[in-house]
Amino acid sequence: MNTTTYEPLPLNDEELAVLTELLESGLARLIEIRHAHHRAFRDELRHRLAVVEELMERCRPASAAV
Repeated sequence: MNTTTYEPLPLNDEELAVLTELLESGLARLIEIRHAHHRAFRDELRHRLAVVEELMERCRPASAAV
């Protein structure tokens, strides 16, 4: 796994909203994991799902965090 550290990506409210929508859309597609037939492919999808969920969590405003 790549562990390169990048500079923070400053986003305005509109950009953050678009990014969140794209992540949610990707999340919905990744949920189809249960339909994958090959274990290696399912495992890769699960990993990508975890990455998308982490990104979505980071996009939420601090006030919305539980």
